[in-house]
Amino acid sequence: MRGEKLSDAITYEKLNLLKKDFIGYIERNSEKVDSNLPVFYGHVISALENSFPDITDESHDEFIDNVTFNVLDASLNGNDFEYIKKVTQNALRFKKEKNAETGINIVVGLKLLKTGDYTHAVNYLKNYAERDAKIGTAAAYCYYMLSQCEIGKADTPDKSQRPGEMELLARETIMNLAHNKAPVNTLKQLHLDNPLFLDKIFWQMVFLGLEWFPSERWFIEIGLENAEFSRDSEMRKRLLDISSERFYNDFHFLRVMYNYYLDKRDAGGAAGVLNNLIRQYPDDLEPIYLGLKFSLLTKKKITYHSFRKLADSKNMPIHMTYLFDIAFDLLNGEKKEGMGRIAQFENDFPRLQYYATMLRYIASDLFSDDEKSVKRARKAILDSIDQYCEKELRNAGTPSK
Repeated sequence: MRGEKLSDAITYEKLNLLKKDFIGYIERNSEKVDSNLPVFYGHVISALENSFPDITDESHDEFIDNVTFNVLDASLNGNDFEYIKKVTQNALRFKKEKNAETGINIVVGLKLLKTGDYTHAVNYLKNYAERDAKIGTAAAYCYYMLSQCEIGKADTPDKSQRPGEMELLARETIMNLAHNKAPVNTLKQLHLDNPLFLDKIFWQMVFLGLEWFPSERWFIEIGLENAEFSRDSEMRKRLLDISSERFYNDFHFLRVMYNYYLDKRDAGGAAGVLNNLIRQYPDDLEPIYLGLKFSLLTKKKITYHSFRKLADSKNMPIHMTYLFDIAFDLLNGEKKEGMGRIAQFENDFPRLQYYATMLRYIASDLFSDDEKSVKRARKAILDSIDQYCEKELRNAGTPSK
């Protein structure tokens, strides 16, 4: 493969295959790997560099981190600190980036966490807590579990008393995440083959955070972001129910709830959220925009004209409402009217001629005999207008909630 350039997608796929090959080998030959770590890592580096001579330093080190986690996870010596240091030293020898120890410390911390060694795990994880919410909640979880050990050792545990030192550290860690708006799912070391144990810990600490700090909205925000990332519809609904109780007039959470109902094809639920938004934010254009978007999906003329009239009364930019007129006609099968509106749009807004040209191409597919082309065209017109209008609203200073 030397001298051969691969596309990013192909490289990623082939790297994954090589990683799976090594994971399988580690699982079948853990004792053999443990007995001669330098030779094993030598094989890893040889395979990596021969197969991917142009790999970036970041991808190279990420591969080493992933292999290291699986070596530790499969080994019967995973709780032996001398063994862990030996694995770490071998892995670090072959890493390329200046902060090579960061990834290794994170994967070692995650391995110790997985095995229940919370005292040592937190020492590896706490310095990276604010880099990613999952590392932060993992560190907080270590402190919390150590606090439960403190309670268990007490002669007469009394949970009504002031929290102990370890629980206070757990609370401090998780509150710092909220104050600093830690991101989630950003570190490559979190992309494990089986991250369920880490997700379970994340959710436990998010809900503990909501219990400890009920007015802190970040826990719901970051939870919703992770639920979307992991496509966890059940957790998404649970968090939205909490947001509707604690932050019932919050624009951001109402918007997320509206999209949730759309995803579920629940027109009644989406309409209820829209009515709430329009009532609470009568001078804001975004609820009206969401209403126009909603009517494109329902294709009901009475609903569309109601929101269209409201858009005119609130002075929504005319080129935006015109786009919705075009889309509504096209999606309702009114080809002649829709194509006529595109021509008028191009004439009235010459700076947007490029958009009119694109709409004509989409419209031709929308009235095709090929069902797949029709579906793609419907999605394209909805996505296009959605993205364009959201950008226009941001430029106009809304949504700002």
